[in-house]
Amino acid sequence: MRALGILLLTLLMLGGCVIQDDALDYRNDLTDYEIKKIVKEVLVSQNSINRAGIITSDGLQNIQTRTRSRDYYDRYSCQNNGYATIRFFDGDFSLTFSSGDHFGIDYEDCAFSPFYDDSNRINGSILLDINQNMQDYQNTLLDFGVSYIHTYFDTEFGKLYIDGDLGVHYDHHRYDNGLNITFTTNHLTIENNRFYEKEIFNNVVLDFFMDTYTLDYHYNYSGTLYSNYLGRLSFSTIDTMYGYKDQNPYKGEFKITNEHISLLVLPQDDYYVDIVVKNHYQPYENHTIHTTWINIGL
Repeated sequence: MRALGILLLTLLMLGGCVIQDDALDYRNDLTDYEIKKIVKEVLVSQNSINRAGIITSDGLQNIQTRTRSRDYYDRYSCQNNGYATIRFFDGDFSLTFSSGDHFGIDYEDCAFSPFYDDSNRINGSILLDINQNMQDYQNTLLDFGVSYIHTYFDTEFGKLYIDGDLGVHYDHHRYDNGLNITFTTNHLTIENNRFYEKEIFNNVVLDFFMDTYTLDYHYNYSGTLYSNYLGRLSFSTIDTMYGYKDQNPYKGEFKITNEHISLLVLPQDDYYVDIVVKNHYQPYENHTIHTTWINIGL
């Protein structure tokens, strides 16, 4: 698994969030394989949200030096390839970013590589609402809300479609060499066209930190998830998850719960991981799966 990588996720698009009778949350007799599948899908999902916010915000950096009129329109070349068209409305005539300003951005195969080596391309449209005054942040865009309008990223795993809202907040002040990003969403749908997978997130908070000098990272992740395969489940970080660069977490504790079971994910290091399975109705079936991240599929 890449800590900032992107796979993605669970199941057939049936025109909305419809939980089928064979979803995993309807059963209390899950196999170890199915348990590992749940862990994989939930942990991979934080990468998807992380990537969506980082790519979107990284692609906005060119905007900051361009928008200096109340009504602004510009088409510019992206970092590696493609184009982006900016539509800006300065609500308070300040000729700078301030709370209440609005952006529209249309991407055309826009490619750039934020913080890591792999290149990504983005198409579609997003809308942004600014939640800050630029003079308070040294003219850096750090606090904003994004609305995705069937925006999609081309990745090595197929097209990743995103619809919904995502709040993004950066903190460059707490750490000299660090980047702390908090993503929040009340409702976000992420769909992978290659694998016919679709997931719906609600009430998600992802707090992610990376030391840009040592490349150590840690995160806390919580929320609820719906999919036709996994069913309805909730997840939360009990102890902060720690890792390095693009490797799997080497310590922390992560909890995943549905109606029948609770799973505690306990990294032993960046290779081995334990999954403690607790059955809500049949405690005699409680057990621990000793496995590896690779065996889980990460």
